[in-house]
Amino acid sequence: MDDEPDIRFMMRIILERAGYQVAEASNGAAAIEAISLSRPDLVLTDLMMPVMNGDRLIRALRADPETSSIPILMVSAVRNQTVADAGIDKPFEPHRLVEAVSKLLQGKPQT
Repeated sequence: MDDEPDIRFMMRIILERAGYQVAEASNGAAAIEAISLSRPDLVLTDLMMPVMNGDRLIRALRADPETSSIPILMVSAVRNQTVADAGIDKPFEPHRLVEAVSKLLQGKPQT
């Protein structure tokens, strides 16, 4: 998720072309709601977002036993010591995004 619609669109297109199914949220609170309805194999998040930022989202997911094992990829222009499983910097090359997602989903089927 990302609060920038253009960034979300670009990431969705890149990942869908790589064979992944993608759902979007514009902030951490919207992501929590979406994740409660349909548990994803992976969460991508920016750090800087309104309503609930990426750091708070990650902490909320890690604190919940139902979501604590979901891999999380931080995609952000801001470097942060976070509890995400991996991170890539913005701006990024499309292949870097796909590589990072693939690495975190190692052994899991694409859905």
